[in-house]
Amino acid sequence: MFTKLNGKELSYNNLVDVDAAVSLIDEFTEPTIAILKHTNACGIATRTFIKEAWLDALACDPVSAFGGVIISNEEINAETAAEISKLFFEVLIAPAYTDEALQVLTEKKNRIVLVRQPVELPAKQFKTLLNGVIEQDKDQVIEGPEAMRTVTVRKPTEQELKDLHFANKVVKHN
Repeated sequence: MFTKLNGKELSYNNLVDVDAAVSLIDEFTEPTIAILKHTNACGIATRTFIKEAWLDALACDPVSAFGGVIISNEEINAETAAEISKLFFEVLIAPAYTDEALQVLTEKKNRIVLVRQPVELPAKQFKTLLNGVIEQDKDQVIEGPEAMRTVTVRKPTEQELKDLHFANKVVKHN
């Protein structure tokens, strides 16, 4: 599922955060970056350009972002890599990196840099629990504006509905 380009071996906690990061980023088709710490998004943004997404994701909570897992659904370019490299992080995942970005990102030998390969993920989820395992179907549905119903006097604006749809994608994974 990944090609490791740099860094140390992934720890148990890294793997758990990587799993959560992949599940979250798969909700988005627009250029998006998410920063996760202990499986929770501490920053996420969708923007026209991936560098803007990074800057706004980091602005959500720059303190919690320290030492986290970063995931992008777009190629990381040199300009974005330079900004990301200002922060200490454990793992960076993207579908691709420019050569110039890799030069910046691999300057620190322990920094884990992964390329995500296109792999179809299973529709089932499993979790160990007490002395057994539970299984369930993955939640593949996000209620968008078309499924939302106004129950108050004031109707939400188009932007508010768009923001609620974004929020639904994020909180589904927290």
